[in-house]
Amino acid sequence: MKAEWINAFILATIDTFQKMLTLKIEAGKPYLLTEEVNIKDISGMIGLSGTIKGAVVMGFTEKSALKTVNKFLGEKYTELGPDVSDAVGELVNIIAGYVKKFIQNEKFGISLPSIARGPKHMVYMPKYAPTIVIPFKSPDLGDFVLEAALAEGVNEG
Repeated sequence: MKAEWINAFILATIDTFQKMLTLKIEAGKPYLLTEEVNIKDISGMIGLSGTIKGAVVMGFTEKSALKTVNKFLGEKYTELGPDVSDAVGELVNIIAGYVKKFIQNEKFGISLPSIARGPKHMVYMPKYAPTIVIPFKSPDLGDFVLEAALAEGVNEG
């Protein structure tokens, strides 16, 4: 996994939250996922294929998801229902698409987002690449993570 790919996801996440939620977020130090230190109550997942292949997961606690989605949509959701799930999926989709701005020498497609919900659920990442966790902090939203398992793929045209 190339450092520039992880940096692109960090920049895309920070820029997306700045532009779409008008909030500053701070990325913590990325680390390799070796133990299941899991905060995720809801996750948006997206797959990549092409010259980069793999998966990216954006995971939130229930509290941080509700705060994020309420700010994103201008609503007042109080539980993790279908609208919150859709919004989390849309956020990870926007971020994955925005990564293309920062990685212009790669050709890759992104899948439709999928959602996993449930207290401290697990998302199993592709085994062909290590999973890098990027913790994010926001005084307004709380903590959330971006997990990426990426590897070199093939040029699909």
